Amino acid sequence: MSKLIFFTVLLCSIVGVARGVDLQDVLTTLTEVPFARLLDSFIVPAPRTTGFETLVPQRDIQLLCTNSWIPLFQNVSVNDIDVTRKLNFSQPLSIAIHGWQDANYTLYNSMTLRHLRYVKNTNYCMVDWKPYADYAYEIAARKGVPVVTDRLFKFLQYISVLNFPLEKVSLIGFGMGAQIAGLTGKLLPGRIGNIYALDPAGPLFSHPIDVGPTRRLAGTDAQYVQVIATSRYTVGSGLLVGTQNFLPNAGYHPQATCKVGIIGLAELANALVCSHQYAAKLFIDTLDPASVILGQKCNLFLGLRVCLLLPTDRLGYYSKRIPGNFYL
Repeated sequence: MSKLIFFTVLLCSIVGVARGVDLQDVLTTLTEVPFARLLDSFIVPAPRTTGFETLVPQRDIQLLCTNSWIPLFQNVSVNDIDVTRKLNFSQPLSIAIHGWQDANYTLYNSMTLRHLRYVKNTNYCMVDWKPYADYAYEIAARKGVPVVTDRLFKFLQYISVLNFPLEKVSLIGFGMGAQIAGLTGKLLPGRIGNIYALDPAGPLFSHPIDVGPTRRLAGTDAQYVQVIATSRYTVGSGLLVGTQNFLPNAGYHPQATCKVGIIGLAELANALVCSHQYAAKLFIDTLDPASVILGQKCNLFLGLRVCLLLPTDRLGYYSKRIPGNFYL
């Protein structure tokens, strides 16, 4: 089955119709398991499929934190008795959550460096769940995500008991990490301040079957949810669930920097990854207050965008948080 779909996608690329909307038509022919296996087939070396039961959350999920006063990352445990020393409870807290198979931390490190440089007077933590994220897509999504979600929830619940105001928490999730952010927010209904969902993972969440708002990212998972969609209905979620949704190229692959000559599956995979990561790149760029990326709010009427007299807003941290869909 996977080989058949590979051939179909390859044929699409050869005849020059490998746009997100066309790939969507192809991928809707897949059920969940073949879809996940197709994604696994793009990974070299192949993702892990055995040994999941040997993972230990306390050991294999790390929360590394720093702040403006202690320029050193420290490991913070769920019930860390030194948490009030490692975090400044008078300042906001941002928590970054990487995605599936993020073995290349270049993007992650870039976000960390720019966040520490431009977002002043704040705490910053990274959730490192790589031992779980390295598994096959279906295992990571079905088994890994709930474990990481539970771990992050318990940490936030713990600092809340110590009187850290959760409305000052921002969860920044990329891909599958955005789904972890949303599921964590559900366990603390209405309490998390912000979620920034950078092209949230779609397969096994929004497509080929929508699992529903109780099992994926939803607009009610935080007081404000910003979604940046860049590969809808392929690697990313097709659903526009944010309080505010930013949509470069209407949210579809290929993004502007990813329009390369596609001659085979490897090239197609690289282009899809490029579009998927474009959401993170835009967010990282706009951590610098001087880097302004504006979106135009539009409503859809009979399939057409109506934008006249509607406002613009900037993508990222410094948004005015105007609800709606914003096109770039």
